[in-house]
Amino acid sequence: MTRPSHHYFHEDLEHDVFDLLATRTALIVTANLLRAPAEHRSPLELATQGGVLWMWERATPELRRILLLQAAWEARGRFTGEADDDAARYAGYFSDAAAEAAASGVAERTNFVHVATPAFMAAQSLAFDRDENAVSLVATLLLAQRIQGRWI
Repeated sequence: MTRPSHHYFHEDLEHDVFDLLATRTALIVTANLLRAPAEHRSPLELATQGGVLWMWERATPELRRILLLQAAWEARGRFTGEADDDAARYAGYFSDAAAEAAASGVAERTNFVHVATPAFMAAQSLAFDRDENAVSLVATLLLAQRIQGRWI
């Protein structure tokens, strides 16, 4: 049996990076629109009408987990407000978990996003639950709205 060449793995990696960047860009644009005072649509309405929910549903669960935890890290400690639905509760939990991780010495976003912690496991579970795609997307958007500066 022959092993696949490195070339095939490289193509998959490029595809994954493209999906990550395209989906993250769509999230950033949507979050910026949600910050506008004139925007009266809910995060889910805006994401649905803008095609972001469609992208989110087609993203791999790993990609959804990564983006959720990246947004939480970038917005750590900045999620405030009433958690009146599941998406807001998740956003608050992940924002707090990121702030706690940073306070306990985690200095790099990569460590928060990829190390198996309770927050990682919760994000993994949420990202793999296809019935909760809208919840995970809205939680990610709520976090993305609170990122100060650039999400890189």
